[in-house]
Amino acid sequence: MASPKAAICRVPTVVCWANYVQANDLLYRGPHAVRPPQNGSEGEGFGRLGEGDMTAEAGLPYFSLTTSGLPPDEAFERWRTLLAPMYEVGPTTPSAMLPFGSNITYQIGDLVTQRSLLSNQRLQRDRRRVEAGPDHYMVQLYRSGRFQGTVAGKPISASPGTVTLIGRRHLLDGMLDRADVIGIAVPCTQLHGLPLEEHGMRFDAARNRLMAARISDIYRRLPTTRPDDAPALADDFVAFLHRLLDPSQASDVLEGRALDGGLRALARTIIQENLTRPDLSPAFIAGQMHVSRATLYRLFDPAEGVMNFVQGERLKAVRDALADPMETRTLSKLAEVFAFSSVAHLSRSFRNRYGSPPQAWRGERRVVQQTVRRAALQQVWKWLRET
Repeated sequence: MASPKAAICRVPTVVCWANYVQANDLLYRGPHAVRPPQNGSEGEGFGRLGEGDMTAEAGLPYFSLTTSGLPPDEAFERWRTLLAPMYEVGPTTPSAMLPFGSNITYQIGDLVTQRSLLSNQRLQRDRRRVEAGPDHYMVQLYRSGRFQGTVAGKPISASPGTVTLIGRRHLLDGMLDRADVIGIAVPCTQLHGLPLEEHGMRFDAARNRLMAARISDIYRRLPTTRPDDAPALADDFVAFLHRLLDPSQASDVLEGRALDGGLRALARTIIQENLTRPDLSPAFIAGQMHVSRATLYRLFDPAEGVMNFVQGERLKAVRDALADPMETRTLSKLAEVFAFSSVAHLSRSFRNRYGSPPQAWRGERRVVQQTVRRAALQQVWKWLRET
């Protein structure tokens, strides 16, 4: 039988964002509480997404909340209630605007991945919250915005591109400046044997780059990930984290050979990091890998080729963006971001690969998302209650 400590660690850390039921029942309180569905009725903020290029099969359950468009007092109350198990949320100064934000959370195996868009706000984690919560570490990428504060009495700052590693069992007090963050919560039992307290809360430049790329890739894939594939995705990330943090690993893991599983995987990482570059080319990729172009070409199926692979990855990135419930960019903006020459070029390429134009594909996904909500809600709420 697991020890009490291990039992606590094994609680999947959805409670860090949805500790609503088991800990303090916080989301049942107040006029704007998120409530469980009753008698099959539709609840607020839950859904499922499909997977597959052209079909709408069941995807991962997710929890989402947005305060966009709400009156300031109501937006603050909803946001404060959501984060209450983890943080005391407040304005940065007495005269500042009330905080608000949006969040989407997926469970992948025993891990939880979340993305949050946060206004300027102060976050504090006191001793009561430390002792009441589960024991896990949060690996978090700052896509934009900044954090400045203290964790366990030590100063820490984060800016765009920074990845932090922060234990849930630490006091925290800091200021967020309009941040867009992606975090993956990992139970401590998954990190046995790693010198986490000695590591510090930030990564060196090489590890930060690799971790940022991996976090971004996982989040991008989640809206179209099959539930059966989620445990393997979680196991792969934990193994990656161990290789990255284990001091016994040879220094050459940072070159990508051991860490990324080979040169082709390293090439894929570099491609995914640079999909937005119009000048992404075999010469650029080979230069980043420090190999010859001939070596790079040998890594790819001759029938596919390097640039066909790049084009396919760009189309996947657009597809995953269209499936993301938090994505607000227009098709023309996505075409610009992912280096398509025009919207027409993107639409034609997307149709050829996925069988329908991108706008129609997005619309079909939204329909799927709505039509499966009722059947999925009881299962999702059961997941939230029992984890």
